[in-house]
Amino acid sequence: MTMNYVVRKKVDKSKGKAVVRYYAASKVLQPEPVSNEEIAKRLAEISSLQVGDAQSVLVQLPDIIADFLASGRTVNIRGLGNFFPAITSEPVERVEDCTADKVRISRICFKAAGSFVKRIYKNLDLFSFQVRELKKEQKKKEKE
Repeated sequence: MTMNYVVRKKVDKSKGKAVVRYYAASKVLQPEPVSNEEIAKRLAEISSLQVGDAQSVLVQLPDIIADFLASGRTVNIRGLGNFFPAITSEPVERVEDCTADKVRISRICFKAAGSFVKRIYKNLDLFSFQVRELKKEQKKKEKE
């Protein structure tokens, strides 16, 4: 399984001096994400569920997760990881001014289980188009 990445330039100014660094970032080249139908078919292949049963679970899962998150709970799916809300608020000058009407959910976070991440790395082959092109350019210059 190959995962594509690009190399991005970032300027680090944290120590008072601008230092240029390069970092890998994911690059999605697939035409579309995996659908519920594809996941349901795979679930049916490896379990006792029928495709329709698996699709029903996938359709209902977001509502169930949302209900638990709305009640202030973290949702753990064993082998996958945790879903939890991140909250933020408007800046205020005094503690007592940070009231519920100024607080909002900024995003829903997902922290993958360690075993889940290991399963991805086990079969992962990383590939950079940019590095490949740089190597081609270097070989071309060496020949000249």
